Amino acid sequence: MKAYILYEEQDAFNNRFFIEEMIEAAKRKDLDLKLIFVDDLDIDSFLARLDNPLFVWNRTRSASIASKIQSAGIRIVNKPFVNDLANNKRKTIEFANSLGIPTVPILDEVRDFPVVIKTVDGHGGDEVALCQNAEQLSHYEKKWHDRPTLLQPYIETYATDLRAWIVGDQIIGCVKRVGNDDFRSNYTRGGSIEKYSLSETQTQQILLLQKALQSDYIGIDFLLLPNGDWMLNEIEDPVGARSFYKLFNDDLAEILLNYLVASI
Repeated sequence: MKAYILYEEQDAFNNRFFIEEMIEAAKRKDLDLKLIFVDDLDIDSFLARLDNPLFVWNRTRSASIASKIQSAGIRIVNKPFVNDLANNKRKTIEFANSLGIPTVPILDEVRDFPVVIKTVDGHGGDEVALCQNAEQLSHYEKKWHDRPTLLQPYIETYATDLRAWIVGDQIIGCVKRVGNDDFRSNYTRGGSIEKYSLSETQTQQILLLQKALQSDYIGIDFLLLPNGDWMLNEIEDPVGARSFYKLFNDDLAEILLNYLVASI
C-alpha cells in the first residue's frame, strides 16, 4: 500500500528529520510513504496517476491543493477547511470567537500604542512586528501593502506562550515557550521550552476547537498571560515538532501513523 506526503522543497529540507521518521514508521506498517515536492508539480496530473493510495498528507500551506485531493476522492490530511483556516489568522480568531474561546482581539483602528501588526498568512514568527508608534506602524503597512494584514493590541506575556499538539481527538503534548530578547516566543528563534500541564478548562477548550475543526494533526498556540489566563493566538497546519522531540520521549511518527492508518 502506498501513501504520499507533500512538501515544498525548502520546507522538506527544514523538516527532513521528521520526514525520515515518518517514512521509517510507515515501513514498519508495510506502507510505502513517498515524499513529493509540490514546487513544480502539476497536481492534476499527479492525482490522475495515483492508484487508490491510503492517504495523501498535505504538508504545504495550500488549501487549493488539499481541495483538489479531496475532490479526487482521496483521503486527505488535513482537510482543506483546516488548512485554509490555520493559514489565515483572521479566520482563525473569528472561528475561535464563535466557539467562545478567548482570543487576542483584532483592532479596527489604532487608538493606543504599542500594537502588533502581522500578515494573516505568515508563520514561524515571520511577518509579525511590534509597533511603538505611528511611524513604525506606517513602515510595516507600506512594507506589507500588497498582503492582507491585521492589527492587534500588544498583550504583555513576557514573551510566553503555549503550544499544544493534537492528533485526532487526543492532545499528545503541550510546551511553554519563552522568548529570548524578543516579544515572539518561537523555539526556532532561540526561546526556551519546558513541558506544560494543561488545566481542565484549557483541555476542554482545545478539544472543543478540535471537535469543531475535525482536524488530523495540528498545533494550537496560546498566549499565556501573567495571571495564568490564556488567549488563542494561532493554529498551525503544517505544525512543526522540534520542541516536541526535544521534551517528549513519545515516538511522534508512530503516533501519527497509528492514527492515520486507524482513521481510514
